[in-house]
Amino acid sequence: MYEQFKFDLARNSLRYLISSCSIKEIYIPYYLCDVIRHSVVAENCNPIFYHVDDEFYPMQKFPENSYILYPNYFGICDENVNRLEQIYPGLIVDNAHAFYLPPQGFACFNSERKFLPVKSGSLLYIKKEGKSDIINQICPNTRIENFKNMHKIFEKGNQLNIKATSVKSPFCYPYLAKTDEEADKLADHLTAKGHTIYRYWNNLPKTYNEYKFYRRLVPIPIS
Repeated sequence: MYEQFKFDLARNSLRYLISSCSIKEIYIPYYLCDVIRHSVVAENCNPIFYHVDDEFYPMQKFPENSYILYPNYFGICDENVNRLEQIYPGLIVDNAHAFYLPPQGFACFNSERKFLPVKSGSLLYIKKEGKSDIINQICPNTRIENFKNMHKIFEKGNQLNIKATSVKSPFCYPYLAKTDEEADKLADHLTAKGHTIYRYWNNLPKTYNEYKFYRRLVPIPIS
């Protein structure tokens, strides 16, 4: 069902996909790493941006036969991927935050270095007719248990509606604070304990719904 390709970086998996499938136009979210947008443009493909809501689900409908890049944000958006896959045959799943999930959509790619002790590595899957020889990776139970434990600690204050029991390949525990001050305090506390805390991704206009994610979302390490 899927043909597998190996690349050094997730962005290069996407570039090969665009080039090999002659994709001229693709919908991508505003809330995403800049290197993805740069990769799209580098292949002479036109990026059309879309917003996501508080559940990280697209805030618009797309033309049925369009190509849509959708990231499984923080490895907690499995249900969103399932919904989109049923609607759009051109769905491209960015599993950079969900390495252990099986391939879905028209194509998908992941990032090994975000989960494994390696410097690079990305697997690209493109849907093909015929038998698939893909061997699914299994997420370590300790990673899932750490995620669930974090949810028990932070669920009450988290502004995200996370269904912890359905998460199969978490990247981190995303905590959306109520205020900027709360987010900064938590990030400083975790940094003081030796954790590296990122703010995903670049700043966005305050009028965008996604601004809250950049400013108030603290990705708590789970491994």
